[in-house]
Amino acid sequence: MFIVQNMMIIPSLAVVTIVLLGGMSLTSLIKETIVWAQYYSDNETGSNSVNSQAKNLTTNTAEVTIVEGAAALGNKAFSPDSTNVTLGQNVTWTNGDSQFHTVTSGTGPDDSNVANEFDSKALSPGEKFSHVFNNESLAGTDLPYFCQIHPVMIGTITIDQI
Repeated sequence: MFIVQNMMIIPSLAVVTIVLLGGMSLTSLIKETIVWAQYYSDNETGSNSVNSQAKNLTTNTAEVTIVEGAAALGNKAFSPDSTNVTLGQNVTWTNGDSQFHTVTSGTGPDDSNVANEFDSKALSPGEKFSHVFNNESLAGTDLPYFCQIHPVMIGTITIDQI
């Protein structure tokens, strides 16, 4: 658990002073900060500036969570549901739901290119899957992905030009 002691918003960057309680690890703190930054970015500013700054300050890995209740119609499946990366960057998906899911490149089960770039196979609750985006032909494109078990769950990776 942590307490936000004070918060100051600087154009496109949120600065938060945090007090650690109950033995929270620095890794947990960083993950909580990134989740907060993504939430703030998605819900307050409508841009990804805080999200990308938080990601670049902490690690070269973009984190995506399969959210609780992801398979239910109308629920958000992935958080964030759209992620920007550069060539050579790693994305790690974590199954935060109580059901099994996959993370599979493609637009859905009928896509002739399904799983050409990546396929996690079935992820149990809490399990992680990582993929490094090294395919130069994908630079400057949006790469859709979905869950093969629950095809209504969709997300996008945007691979930025270097």
